[in-house]
Amino acid sequence: MSSSPSLYKQLGSPFSGRHLLLLVLGAGFLAFTLFVVHPNEFRIQSFFSGSGGCTRPGPQHASTITTGTGGTQQHTPAADEEEKKEEEDVRILIGIQTLPSKHARRNLLRTVYALQVQDHPSLSRSVDVRFVFCNVTNPDDAVLVALEMIRYGDIIVLDCAENMDNGKTYTFFSTVARAFNTTTTKKPRYDYVMKADDDTYLRLGALASSLRGASRTDAYYGLQMPCDTENFYPFPPFMSGMGYALSWDLVAWVATSELSRRDRVGPEDMWTGRWLNLAGKGKHRYDMAPRMYNYKGESPDSCFRHGFVPDTVAVHMLKDDARWAETLAYFNATAAAGIPTSSGGLIGHHLPGRP
Repeated sequence: MSSSPSLYKQLGSPFSGRHLLLLVLGAGFLAFTLFVVHPNEFRIQSFFSGSGGCTRPGPQHASTITTGTGGTQQHTPAADEEEKKEEEDVRILIGIQTLPSKHARRNLLRTVYALQVQDHPSLSRSVDVRFVFCNVTNPDDAVLVALEMIRYGDIIVLDCAENMDNGKTYTFFSTVARAFNTTTTKKPRYDYVMKADDDTYLRLGALASSLRGASRTDAYYGLQMPCDTENFYPFPPFMSGMGYALSWDLVAWVATSELSRRDRVGPEDMWTGRWLNLAGKGKHRYDMAPRMYNYKGESPDSCFRHGFVPDTVAVHMLKDDARWAETLAYFNATAAAGIPTSSGGLIGHHLPGRP
């Protein structure tokens, strides 16, 4: 995958001062190209911490660690036990599908998820979040996206024209499978890869906890649809596009299967389920209802839409800031701020019955 042709088209000719600035800032896209072609030589860093995300300790770290003074320190039994625990813990890559122009939404989600990791530091070893979109064609977006890539390193640019149901999810899974191909190690870098929407609020701790006991092979996880066979159009079962996860072996299969390559145009969540159903895969299916659901608002309850529940994994259809604010307030995302309100209370102050 190469982003050079796209950047050339964006720059045009002759070069102006603005074009030169775009060329410099757009270098971040070239860095991603190197990452995809040579994943062992270049990797995108997680915005969660300086640890670089969900890497597994290699053999060279088995007996000693480097100290801040340049010396070495022998591992203690407690450290060895901790390393073993990290090795056995679940690793999840979340690809949030979005658009290049949605800078504000990405910044909101960065804040939301970084604060979850701040409250639960172990998540930095379990979950990596990336923002996913196709080639950037707007010159203004290219400059701003390049800044985000340089600052946060949490964006994956796919080699495709921007779309929702014209193969973007297939391209995401197949790109990730190539980028994180682990032919030289015993275990994959990630146990699961999740595709999520940018209007979905994920509670990372609940997600990791629910996947920790799931099968690491042939696993398909999410909110199963149709959940109401009487009032929902008939279709073989699939997981809702709000957010669903595949075990790594299924991600690798999608990348190499002729079935998925040939049949990728259609509602992306249905088509992922279709691939698995036709191939007899995804035998371990995890329906997370009622912990994954759509935002209720003024709509009536249904099998996929209801009010907030304390053990939520994901809330979907957060289309505007008001819905995000209501959701974040319920889950006490702002509790640490203690911002006073006109009624004398505190924004995010813990309320009975809420998590």
